Amino acid sequence: MTAKGVRFSVIGLGRVGSSLGPALEEKGWRCVSVYSESSAGESRRIRRELPGAVILSSMESLQPDFDLLFITTPDDQIGPTAEKIASLPDFDWRKKVVLHASGVIGLDTLASLKDAGAHTGAFHPISAFAKRYSPSSASHIYYDFLGEKTAKGMARKIAALLNARLLILKSDDERQALHLASVIVSNFTVIGMQASEGLISRFIPRSEAKGLLLGLLGSTSGNLARVGSGSALTGPLARGDIGVIMAHLKSLENYPSLSQFYRSSSLLGVELLLRSEMDVQKKRRLLKIKRMLEA
Repeated sequence: MTAKGVRFSVIGLGRVGSSLGPALEEKGWRCVSVYSESSAGESRRIRRELPGAVILSSMESLQPDFDLLFITTPDDQIGPTAEKIASLPDFDWRKKVVLHASGVIGLDTLASLKDAGAHTGAFHPISAFAKRYSPSSASHIYYDFLGEKTAKGMARKIAALLNARLLILKSDDERQALHLASVIVSNFTVIGMQASEGLISRFIPRSEAKGLLLGLLGSTSGNLARVGSGSALTGPLARGDIGVIMAHLKSLENYPSLSQFYRSSSLLGVELLLRSEMDVQKKRRLLKIKRMLEA
């Protein structure tokens, strides 16, 4: 099997599956079949994005005409999906690689397929897929991988084809930590943006608020790239400005969830600053801020 000759199938056409499949098609691999509970309603779009693929009416109709199978269903469906297809007749799983795309679910969810002879692994994109059918979202990003040797070789081929970086992990604990870090950076940024837009869109048009905050986020991202997280904090925490933080907490009294978010995030910021702060007076102000946030 050469890289150009890889034939793959996809079970699950959410944001990852519907982006990864067309991305590989664009690079010359061939998607031979797809199955998703939403397949019937999206058949026109699927035929446009994956023109050579057979749209399966059920998982039981999966045919053994592929080298690689992606299971990109919701996490709680990976195990049941694996068990259902592991017992399909006329399959020689010893010649096939099966990858699931969850960043958290362990390899044991593919145990039934491994027992049937398949080469299994977890191949997870470290990126934010905001919509379905976005092939460009699957390229030029990081993927993490945990699994068997043959599956690892396939993961390397995929990463090379998509001009992506592949991070080989050694345990499910490492995958859990990486996924948690990714959620904090990605989702918490979105949550912070949404909450911040809400705070200022009472007196600034929503579009203006969005543009203003995106500009600020861009400058913050630039600072992180230039000086790293240890030196990129700015604003009242970095200055040790007790009065400003008191005013912020006062403003948030009617927003308990946002107040909690502000307090817990600021406490982490104080801990970050205390690790490197040498000035005694500044340390005292930071410790006073810490007590105030904990109150």
